[in-house]
Amino acid sequence: VACAWFGVHWLNSSENWVLASGLNDRDAVFQYLSCLLWAFCQLGVGESPLLPTNKTEMVLNSVVGFRSLVTSATLISTMSGLIAGLRKLREDEISEFRLLRRYLQQNSIPHALGQKVTQFLQHQYAARQHERSLHMHVPLLSLLSRPMYQELQFERHRVALSKIGVVRELLEGDGVHCLHTLHQMASESLVPILGAAGDSIFLSGHVAKSSFLMMTGRLCYYRADSSEILDDTRWVAEMCLWAPWVHMGDLEAQDTSELLSLDADGFCATLGHNWETQRAASRYARRFVDAVQKQSFLSDIFVDRNSILDPTPKHEE
Repeated sequence: VACAWFGVHWLNSSENWVLASGLNDRDAVFQYLSCLLWAFCQLGVGESPLLPTNKTEMVLNSVVGFRSLVTSATLISTMSGLIAGLRKLREDEISEFRLLRRYLQQNSIPHALGQKVTQFLQHQYAARQHERSLHMHVPLLSLLSRPMYQELQFERHRVALSKIGVVRELLEGDGVHCLHTLHQMASESLVPILGAAGDSIFLSGHVAKSSFLMMTGRLCYYRADSSEILDDTRWVAEMCLWAPWVHMGDLEAQDTSELLSLDADGFCATLGHNWETQRAASRYARRFVDAVQKQSFLSDIFVDRNSILDPTPKHEE
């Protein structure tokens, strides 16, 4: 715009704004800065002393002025919409937590529990606003075909599932049927769950029905008089995928934690649909159970990858 304003004076050499303002004797840098200042003034941020002196310059001023008016109106409208949206989000948050406090008071909830619930919901509310939660819902995904949705869910959790030895072995092959079975398993047997600080994920003596993997947060496993802080490198209670299992200890969330829960019955049933995956799972289960039985004590967090590696070369299968 600034260059167009300067260039228009060449259309009329006898009468133009450059001659009228005395810029014809100034250096190029001063002329450019003067034109740039004029362009900024068209947005309504000030008044420019550089006025049009002929019809052509008047037309250009009118066009640029109209364009600046539209730009300013659009900018103001957009900013107003953003501010209104932020204000609504804040008002919604205040309203929802006001209802929560009223609910806690009317039901005579103990202060300690009410504080715990409030802090947890504040964390979840913030996570939802920033779309960081595993529970984020994308309505558009409902339009996907079932096979494509299953593949999407598998790829979403591929890294987590690859920490299970049999899944890693199956992925080393290129069987289409095996991949289809793994896609189905990821879609039907994996469930994201959430644990607040102090929540028990499972307790000692209970029958294990799922294996768990920490995604975010902090988990602690208690067994007898010992405790261990867990990381995201191994599945907890993986033994229940291969044999009936009773939890040997307690798993507790020490901070708000997101986990993946792998249903044992669904996992076994899905792998059993295909003879290749069923055979691989059967071999792996025998090795896993044998390795567990060799341990001096039983634990839900047993993992010994070296003892359960498949000793059978691929070409001998």
